[in-house]
Amino acid sequence: MSEYIDYITGTHSLYDKYYNDWRLAINSYHSGPEYKDAHYLRAYQVDLNTPSETVNTYERGEDGSYVSKIKARVEHGMTSNQVDKGQDMLGGSFYAEKIDNTPVYNYVKLIASEYNSILFRNPPQRETGEQPEMLEFIEDVDGEGSNLAEFMSQVDILTTIYGVLHIGCYKPTGSDIPKFKIHSPEDVTNWSYKYDIDGNLKLNDMVIKLEETDFHTVYRVLTPEFIDTIFVGQDEDYMPPVESDQLEALDDNSYRIRQENELGYIPVTTVYQNVKVHNNIGSTIIFDVAQIQRSIYGDSAEIYSAITYGAHPTLVVDENTDALNDGQVGAEPGAVIRVQGGLTGDQQNFVYQFASPPLDAISEIRELIDSKINKLTQIAMLRSEDLIKSSRSGNQIEVFDDKLAALIRKKATNLENTESILFDMYFDWTNQQKPEDFKISYNRQYNKRALEHEISEMVQLINAYEKYESVFLERPNAIGSTVTEFVAEEFGTSAEAEARATELGGSGSHSHTLEDGSVVYMPFSTHAEYELQLEKNNPGVDYEERNSIVAPGIKETMRDKVRMRLEELLNSTSSENGL
Repeated sequence: MSEYIDYITGTHSLYDKYYNDWRLAINSYHSGPEYKDAHYLRAYQVDLNTPSETVNTYERGEDGSYVSKIKARVEHGMTSNQVDKGQDMLGGSFYAEKIDNTPVYNYVKLIASEYNSILFRNPPQRETGEQPEMLEFIEDVDGEGSNLAEFMSQVDILTTIYGVLHIGCYKPTGSDIPKFKIHSPEDVTNWSYKYDIDGNLKLNDMVIKLEETDFHTVYRVLTPEFIDTIFVGQDEDYMPPVESDQLEALDDNSYRIRQENELGYIPVTTVYQNVKVHNNIGSTIIFDVAQIQRSIYGDSAEIYSAITYGAHPTLVVDENTDALNDGQVGAEPGAVIRVQGGLTGDQQNFVYQFASPPLDAISEIRELIDSKINKLTQIAMLRSEDLIKSSRSGNQIEVFDDKLAALIRKKATNLENTESILFDMYFDWTNQQKPEDFKISYNRQYNKRALEHEISEMVQLINAYEKYESVFLERPNAIGSTVTEFVAEEFGTSAEAEARATELGGSGSHSHTLEDGSVVYMPFSTHAEYELQLEKNNPGVDYEERNSIVAPGIKETMRDKVRMRLEELLNSTSSENGL
């Protein structure tokens, strides 16, 4: 049992390797207190030893003379969590002041939101049926009030940030409708895979950290056989805050609630932002963007330090001059400074001076920041003013946009597949068959000219088919007549086929057995009689039955596909709401 607990409370080696990158990415997205509390600025020794903002107070004797000067620290407010834990590691230092006053340029949120807005500019098309329980589920897919569109938008944002995301589908106790649940890679702490009998690598188990406090840590352990909830307390006399007859003790401070897994497989699907690096580990451009954002943040802090130390120099004054002026030596214009005279009548060589480092580096740091921002936008494939100005033609910008569209298209494909898998789990939990007309389709076109290009392609395909018909299906024969190919009409009964033959001026019918065993009926006793009667009805035209191998139903197939795609384009365009 101790090995079981050690596995649950332990972490996968890949989790340990990528954890700091995940934290940097999500903190960079949230910014604010989460970013400041992570202390991403480099702490120089001078920053830690230099007091923060100070206020000078003066003590004087009974006769009003200056006695001493006292420096009082200005302490910035700490978070309630820091106060509760008694944390005050950096309070009062210049490093803490620098963290509070250095701005964060949040490019991670900007880029993730930009990708998200492009992807969902035209909403996905879903055919999920009209069952009341399905409509109820779509309006609240996670039990927290998020509808399906909001939920999948959040999945996209977090996948962009982490490079990978896990979504579970669970049926709460006492409910007939399952719910979706997002698990970030920070939550999935351990996992294992094994090969099945066919040599396929399958997820064997997954450990998800649900909660971690000073009181306890709660885990969910998923296997094909069981869904366990594990409570691990911090003290030996720990008791979980849950009432259940299924609660069993594993050791002095660990407890388990075990449920049978009705599905027989782990009800979690993993979606990747782009390319899978390892199982449960994905790649994302945000890792690079977060590093550049942190670098810009550090450069901004250097500017703050340079201005603080340089633009406001330190007054260096000797004790005699300071005492003669009652500690009131200042740099104000017109100030009167009293000094001692030398025996020769000359002023002493050293009285006071203002010392500060040079400010020349600020301009260089600003240029460095601008360069990093420019490279950042190129990495993220977003337009910048410099890119637009440097582009020699609109085609160059269009190529740049196409690269971004390819990235978004990959995201759309991954989300579409993920959503389909999640609904497979939904129907498995509810013991329902997935409807044949169930469909999820994400938009694949992301620029304003895409619709024009796609319609143009459809027109070209239709023109190509018309050319095919004119060349192959109607041609002059040796005596100058026109050869027209036709497909014999099919009917479900011999009576219908004979009635059609009568309409054409003939009689009779014949039948064919198809591959699936069904029987169809055609007019006239033979195809030859069929052709002869058509030629009689249309003098000068030579009719020949079309070989079904040449183009079986191509016209009908093209018609159906074009109609379906036009309907999707109509529903997905921004003008659809105005029609």
